[in-house]
Amino acid sequence: MKKIKILVANPAGNITIFVLDHFDRSGYQPIASQLLAKKELAGEQVAFVAGENTMHMCGMEFCGNASRAFALMLAKRRGIAGYGQVEINVSGCDKPLLVEVNTENQFTRIEMPPPLRIERWEEGALPNGAYLVDMDGIIHIVIKDIAPTLEHFNQIKGIVNEKYDPPAMGVMFYDTAASTLTPVVYVKDVNSTYFEGSCGSGTTAVAAAFSAGEPEGTYHFTLQQPAGTITATVEKNHGRITAVYIEGAVSLSEVMEVEIE
Repeated sequence: MKKIKILVANPAGNITIFVLDHFDRSGYQPIASQLLAKKELAGEQVAFVAGENTMHMCGMEFCGNASRAFALMLAKRRGIAGYGQVEINVSGCDKPLLVEVNTENQFTRIEMPPPLRIERWEEGALPNGAYLVDMDGIIHIVIKDIAPTLEHFNQIKGIVNEKYDPPAMGVMFYDTAASTLTPVVYVKDVNSTYFEGSCGSGTTAVAAAFSAGEPEGTYHFTLQQPAGTITATVEKNHGRITAVYIEGAVSLSEVMEVEIE
């Protein structure tokens, strides 16, 4: 047994365990499996600090919520008082991301990587239409008014994995009557499926899909999810999405030590 340092972040209920000690990528999966098995941590996903301003998700996917939390963590570590901006490098994204933070009220706002593509998704004979949104590192299927069950998720996952084999994929179940979003995400490397408290990249995908047919302008979407709310802003110019931002509060635990094998 050995002790490692961790911190638990809560970005809109998407509980993320950050491993603060540095490990080779070959160690990510076994460490993550042990941490996720610790019920007292209530983790949904695990992220690894890989450098001064670099963070890797366990499956090397992209995660907007973890990115927001990582930026706030760095801001506090650097002694930023109140508002500031932090540049980070994260898995699943090939360029640095700039995150606005406020260490007084724990607010974070990040410019997300714009989707590589948005298209109508006709597979699986789903009613009410669906969209495929490729976030380069995770593919999301955005659907409306279908019950967020594991059966429905697995049906869609099978089609997506067979056709695209992405490192991670999600189904964003949107309820139009209640204006709520239930995100379900699968990560290939750890072979895990989670009904998440919230999902940053999924929120981005929903906002991008819902504004796909709209003219140029700025569009705001506040999406209530099982454990929190995330607001997304989409900017469109000349028929294409030029920027997407997500924002919301993040809480961070104190640094703690846990034992792993």
